[in-house]
Amino acid sequence: MEQKPATPKDAAAIILLDKDDKVLWARRNPSLKFLGGWHAFPGGKVEPSDAEISVKNCSDKDLERFIVAAVREFFEEVGVLLVRNGEKLTKGQRASLHDDLISGRSALAEILADWSLHIDAGDFFYTGIWTTPQFSPVRFKTRFFIARCPPKQTPYAAISEMETPEFIKPAEALERWANSEVLISPPVLISLQELANSKFNVQNSKTGSESPNVESSALNLLKKSQNSGGEINYIELNPRVICFPLKTETLPPATHTNCFIVGREQFVVIDAASKDESEQRKLFELVDSFIEKGFACRAIIVSHQHTDHFGGETALKNHLKNKFGLKVPISAHRQTAESLRGKVAIEKFIGDNETFELKDEAGKSFVLHALAAPGHARGHLCFYDEEKGFLLSSDNVVGAGTVLIAPPEGNMNDYMASLERLKNLPNLRFLCGSHGAAVFDARGKIQEYIAHRTGREKQILEAFENGAKNPAEIVGAVYAGLKPGLLRLAEKSVEAHLEKLKADGKI
Repeated sequence: MEQKPATPKDAAAIILLDKDDKVLWARRNPSLKFLGGWHAFPGGKVEPSDAEISVKNCSDKDLERFIVAAVREFFEEVGVLLVRNGEKLTKGQRASLHDDLISGRSALAEILADWSLHIDAGDFFYTGIWTTPQFSPVRFKTRFFIARCPPKQTPYAAISEMETPEFIKPAEALERWANSEVLISPPVLISLQELANSKFNVQNSKTGSESPNVESSALNLLKKSQNSGGEINYIELNPRVICFPLKTETLPPATHTNCFIVGREQFVVIDAASKDESEQRKLFELVDSFIEKGFACRAIIVSHQHTDHFGGETALKNHLKNKFGLKVPISAHRQTAESLRGKVAIEKFIGDNETFELKDEAGKSFVLHALAAPGHARGHLCFYDEEKGFLLSSDNVVGAGTVLIAPPEGNMNDYMASLERLKNLPNLRFLCGSHGAAVFDARGKIQEYIAHRTGREKQILEAFENGAKNPAEIVGAVYAGLKPGLLRLAEKSVEAHLEKLKADGKI
């Protein structure tokens, strides 16, 4: 059954600038399911009560509730109250009002009325709408605004959702992203790039330095949002790695398979898997833009044999040949090539520890390592940029859903060994699997997978020793409350664990 993408929820966020034109960002709590560990601008979803508050000088009544939501969420998350007449409040009074709001003792409307405060649209510059891509199980349609930080207010981690808020120069934030020190979403990246490279600077009368013209920057960002319809086709995880989710026939809850483009001046494409022509055209457009800049595609790679990881690579190969006269080999592990014989013409084999010499947009060379990591499938490949500490884990570790180990193709012993190998990669920071978003704490995530499988094996062994002898009986004992449509998948997973228990001499 085809999975439908999640419906986006309305949300609002604020790009806050201080007097030195630094921008406020914070790291989302790593425990959050949605972009945990990523750096973001404070904000959150719109509540029904936000529509009950009036915003002065706001001619757009629909936008009004988003401004209110942005103000409320900003106050909740980092303790800054973006209202008029707020300067009369002491630090202690703001803290008390924050506690009232968070505890539910007072709503924002009550706080504004009781203290003669109001929200003025003139304090906010609208920069457009951005919608979370369809692959995400949690999606938001977020309106962004630029605002200035009021004097004598200092942002802090007011609740656990946002950690280590700090003002940072946009160029420094981009440098941290380029060095693979942080993960940031496309709206944050686009906003930082605009603020760092704004050509609409004005003289700051107080400091004598050049400052960004906020209104012009907001207008530029609004145009970018409008030109794309607020839709995001791909995510730049760092300047070397693009994640391009493509719609495929995959297992729930996933709806897409992540295609990766690694490199720029010399690059490879991994898992151009979609059979959907409209999805293929989106990918072709990006790849074409690289070729038209004089960049070279070194290989089109299939990470493993499962049906949601192949299907569009031949179309991409033919497209590059027909449009540009290029001959780009389709590449995979030898075992994958054997499994796909008659389906995909694999022209080059990729072995364990094989390297690809690639180049970024500036022409700097770097190495991408191919790692044979079987278990989910024979011939399963992962890819690692050790310099940046970024792992493309394919289907071994994913950001959405779980990984199925299904015999005879899947092997639990091989899978656990692969996880141990990946966990111990030198300089490992982040990872991105074939489904869902990138993961902030790669080593911690892999350890979580290992602990989950170890715990499940213990449950299965206990069920077996208590008399449940076949996968169906064990599923009934171990997977209580599982949806009927997932029972067969659970049985395959139990089969894999039973095979491992037998191989280990435990049953």
